[in-house]
Amino acid sequence: MTAPNWSIECDYMETCNCDFGCSCNFNGLPNFGRCEALVGYHIRKGHFGTVILDNLDFIFAASWPRAIHQGDGTVCIYISDRADNAQRQAIADIAYGRAGGNGPYATFASTMRYKLEPQTVAINMHVDGKRSRFAVPDVLSVELSPHFDPVSGSEQDVQINLPNGFIWKTAHAIKSTLMRIATPNLNFDHSGRNAFYTVVTHHGP
Repeated sequence: MTAPNWSIECDYMETCNCDFGCSCNFNGLPNFGRCEALVGYHIRKGHFGTVILDNLDFIFAASWPRAIHQGDGTVCIYISDRADNAQRQAIADIAYGRAGGNGPYATFASTMRYKLEPQTVAINMHVDGKRSRFAVPDVLSVELSPHFDPVSGSEQDVQINLPNGFIWKTAHAIKSTLMRIATPNLNFDHSGRNAFYTVVTHHGP
């Protein structure tokens, strides 16, 4: 397909099954053999051609049996039921990589064996930086937390810089206090593992 001009600026909330910091950011291989992730996106402002995407939410849910680049992944995109038909189609085209552009979408799409149909659902998303949370009732839940110094109890501000990162360049390295999904095709619970919060801007080619 030939995608229209598009751009999204999003609050980005990433959780995965790796140890803190995510080994994939350092040597490309997950800590525990496979990769599983739930990522929330709150679109601060965005468009897909003439379709305005401001203040809409979507969630990327995925699992790979090995490292991401080794393929055979499964992905499902959850799109807010506040979106109309044109907005849902636009978000699906972006998130499933059909619209190309920078960011992770087309790259991740090339690693997927199973691309499940997008789901239009009620998304409860609360954006609060390192304490953000999002959920689809009876399907998935994510809650984030900063790290705390075990001696003083003070909040740590840990950041990772990836100058060549294709998802983000700088992000707060945090943790999940809750991270789980229960569906027939994606079913895992990795609460207490790695998480990131940042703001990303992705756009079409």
